[in-house]
Amino acid sequence: MKKKINIALILVVLTVWGFVASKALSQYFFLDKKTTNNQQFDSRQSINKINKDTFALGNITRDPFLNKESRTYAVATPSKNAYFKKTTIKKEVKPIVVKQKEIINWPQITYHGYINSKDRNGELLILVNVDKKLHKLKLNQQSDGITLKKVYKDSIELDFNREKKIFRIQ
Repeated sequence: MKKKINIALILVVLTVWGFVASKALSQYFFLDKKTTNNQQFDSRQSINKINKDTFALGNITRDPFLNKESRTYAVATPSKNAYFKKTTIKKEVKPIVVKQKEIINWPQITYHGYINSKDRNGELLILVNVDKKLHKLKLNQQSDGITLKKVYKDSIELDFNREKKIFRIQ
């Protein structure tokens, strides 16, 4: 059954492509013989000239976008002796107060890796050396003012006095 359908589809595709090819090639190979008029050109015949259509544009009194009647204003040309007066506008400039960012001295921190235990449901213990003291931190646990915020494959994010830093394995 499938063979018959495939053969029928192939035949349909071939006929469509054959029709397209015949239409494309007919303009090159199968030229129709056209009858030619053997009339001589008469130079006395006049050629119809097309005159330009000119018209004057008037003032438009209605705005097509706002659908309102527009008004025309007469613009007075300034005289040669009229000068513009220099006006100065004085504004009070308030001084910008820049908040001094508090310099936070981070302790010396090195990240040594993590311990994954199966009996604690996959909870990670992170090994961090803070001022030469080894600490085992869990997620969101605080030790010596340092909080472990995020754990990545090769780094951790620590928070110290609301300032975050990322430390990589050393």
